[in-house]
Amino acid sequence: MISRFLGPTAGMALAALAVSIPVTSVARADGPGYTYVGVSYEWTDVKYGVNPKSDARYNNGKIEGENIDLSIGILPWLHLRGQAFGYTDGSCKDCNTGPSGSTFDADFEGYKIGVGVNLGLDLIGLSENVDLVVRGSFIDTELSNLNIASATISDDGWSGEIMFRGSISDRADVQIGYEYQDVGKVSNRDVTVGLNYKVFDGLSILARGLMFDSETGLELGVRWQFGDLLFGRDSIIE
Repeated sequence: MISRFLGPTAGMALAALAVSIPVTSVARADGPGYTYVGVSYEWTDVKYGVNPKSDARYNNGKIEGENIDLSIGILPWLHLRGQAFGYTDGSCKDCNTGPSGSTFDADFEGYKIGVGVNLGLDLIGLSENVDLVVRGSFIDTELSNLNIASATISDDGWSGEIMFRGSISDRADVQIGYEYQDVGKVSNRDVTVGLNYKVFDGLSILARGLMFDSETGLELGVRWQFGDLLFGRDSIIE
């Protein structure tokens, strides 16, 4: 039943991580953090369920722009996370048709706000280096400045995510997950793989890839984990 819902790509990827990370013998110095702010740039076929590549009105265009992320650990096992995309430089690349078949960009922006539960797998006798994360979010999107009125989007919806985050060293953690998005009249499924590597104190660089069927995406950025500075730990309440 689960593999049928996730699809073969997601099912195999999640199973592979679940098997591989728990056997890691790395000591969990800090573990994956859930109190951070981050800035990144993303090049992607699909964002917040909006997929220009699947609609001929958008000329097989792509989405790119900046993400601003904020996550706050409320309890050691509970966090809030928000993301804003494209509010200064978000675009649907080549999604408009101009004179003589030329193309030009349209504007795209949106945000996602959610609550997540992060549980260490040591609770069920597996690796203390790995968390199971389950998160639900509200999504709002807007695609505008198009020369085809029927192609304009202003919708909201929701997403559900499940992922594994695992520490592979005292500096690095990796994640692999699956997200289902239902926004407006469309739904979308993505598998994501990411790496977060600390370079100085709480500052880290991050890379994340998206893949599912013919859709791909890449995100690169920086993240600052500031929980120790404000709370003396990763969450507000110990």
